[in-house]
Amino acid sequence: MKISLIMMASATLFLSSLAGAREIRVPEMVASIQAAVDEAKPGDVVSVNSGIWNEAVDLKGKAITLRAREGDGKVILDGTELEDSVLRCLDGEGPETIIDGFMIMNGSGHRDLYGDKSAVGGGLLILGASPVIRNCQFINNDVNYNGGAIYMARGSRPQFENCIFDRNEAEKGGAIYSVQSQPMINGCTFRNNEGRYSGGAIYNADGTDAKINESRFESNRASYYGGAVYQYGSLASLKSCIFDRNRATYKGGAVCNGYKGFSTLVDCAQLTNHDDVSGGKAPHVTAVAPKGACVLGDGSCLIVSRQSCEDAAGSYRSDGSDCHGDGGTKMAHGNDLNRDGRIDDRDALMLLLLWR
Repeated sequence: MKISLIMMASATLFLSSLAGAREIRVPEMVASIQAAVDEAKPGDVVSVNSGIWNEAVDLKGKAITLRAREGDGKVILDGTELEDSVLRCLDGEGPETIIDGFMIMNGSGHRDLYGDKSAVGGGLLILGASPVIRNCQFINNDVNYNGGAIYMARGSRPQFENCIFDRNEAEKGGAIYSVQSQPMINGCTFRNNEGRYSGGAIYNADGTDAKINESRFESNRASYYGGAVYQYGSLASLKSCIFDRNRATYKGGAVCNGYKGFSTLVDCAQLTNHDDVSGGKAPHVTAVAPKGACVLGDGSCLIVSRQSCEDAAGSYRSDGSDCHGDGGTKMAHGNDLNRDGRIDDRDALMLLLLWR
């Protein structure tokens, strides 16, 4: 009987919370996003109209949904001249705190943690919190320390779903810097992000255990290690991810496992020779990009990937095709430019550099 009464009371409280939930419309009902968050109660939805909003917003630990009323980048949270993270989750926010559908751009980062010369988390700062971030774009956030778009620490466990990270920059972790946290990243795209030291897109550090699924890493770069992902004293599991034209000056265009860093790649595709995995003892199982005949401008032919062929301004026949097919094109034996006994992507890249 006691259990039944407890269950009935819990159900009543749950239904009451649902009944009390409301939509707070910005700016129709409340002038600013922060004022709407301050007013919101658990379960409420703060709905933001299209336009450019230049304010720093703290979610204040509230189990609410912060939602862009229109998608496709029409609701912009602009960090220009704010000198702080555009969004902050610092008070134990859980998965009931949802950020949905915003373009978050031009953030310069939070300065209270490490000082003015070490700003972190241009777009979003997460400390000891586990919000859900979905359908958001993080664009052109740039900090002078770590985590161009996102900085997370202190046991955070955020979830990122269907987000885009483009042209973000930092010393470490051009898009995301994670320390002692457990991020879950699903269906996201990372492109053109830069780590001035390492971790062009993502830098995992000091006990982080990251899960990254069905995500694409394209044209990210690092001045030293880990063009897309860098691991330092941390773990990462990557499943069904695509690595395309990521670069690191020294090691690991796709992934670099540094000191006590380990990663597992399963069913991932590395589309160019630059997208290599370096260091660590954890296994990685990848799907290699298919190759075929590429006819160059002078009529010579190489067996390379489609991407390498396009980079060299060649005509790609098809996956699995050879250079002795229907066109009568001859194998370009003189094009073994690196003299390794094979005519492949590396020769195509050398040709590309010569033509440029």
